[in-house]
Amino acid sequence: MRFDSRLILTLALIAACFIVLPLIVDLGSSTMNILILLFVYVILSQSWNLLGGYTGQINLGFAAYFGCGVLLTHLLWKSGIPIYLAITIGGLSAALLAGVIGLPTLHLRGAYFAIGTIALAEALRIVVGNVFPSSLSLPGSYASNFNVFPRYYLGFGIAVLTIVSAYGLVRSKFGLAMVCVRDDEEAAQVTGINTFKTKFIALLISAFLAGLAGGVYSFNRFYFHHISAVFEPIWTFEPLMAVVIGGSGTLIGPIIGSIFLIVLSEIFVQTLGEAHLIIFGILLIPVVLYSPSGLVGWIGWLRRVVGESTMNHD
Repeated sequence: MRFDSRLILTLALIAACFIVLPLIVDLGSSTMNILILLFVYVILSQSWNLLGGYTGQINLGFAAYFGCGVLLTHLLWKSGIPIYLAITIGGLSAALLAGVIGLPTLHLRGAYFAIGTIALAEALRIVVGNVFPSSLSLPGSYASNFNVFPRYYLGFGIAVLTIVSAYGLVRSKFGLAMVCVRDDEEAAQVTGINTFKTKFIALLISAFLAGLAGGVYSFNRFYFHHISAVFEPIWTFEPLMAVVIGGSGTLIGPIIGSIFLIVLSEIFVQTLGEAHLIIFGILLIPVVLYSPSGLVGWIGWLRRVVGESTMNHD
């Protein structure tokens, strides 16, 4: 496994800032909650990227794994199970759900796989909405003991764990198999790669991380008016949008895309309300058409231009 020392150093410096900043600056509960939501999106987009960006399987039912993590974490925590264990079980339940869904759908390819996943996810959303028609909430004692710092650092820790796991995975032999499946599945199978096993394992890892993201989101919420809302397709398409905007099939792309998405969301929501989704759709079109590699591709292009101009100047 080859390590990129510059990338590791950059991420380590950013991580240090996130650790120290809340301790020395009073960010306020609103900013802390936005940062927790950012961590959720980083986890979600990075986990979607493992399956969609590196393995080439466009999963449009990702909200099912996120929602499963939210629901199980909430119910287990409410029953008295420690939050860390509840979040872990929520992630495992999402992986189990992915295994059940993956067995039939991973035999499909291309658009058929995408259609199959979103159909199953929508079926699950309807079932959850019927089983849990009323609101879900935690006892008042949970709210009275609320402290944003444990939620912040838990979300940050799981986000770091997700990034480190993705970094190690894509640079391993299994990561090479994932990329081979993405580039040419038939050629990968001819060379001896078990393509179904590769896709299935990638799906399980991706779903587990999405379930953890759901656990972090649930830990920061005491009340759900309709729990089926966390199974809505938006929890699939916004992480997908973050990956596409940042750069699919890259480690840093989902991080940049998530920051871009959260910052613009906070700006647009205050002025445009739900119409901000239309703005994101409009912004997504030129990125897909003119920069398939996302903002990471633009950054790389800018670095090359600056490097060439510096050399010419010298």
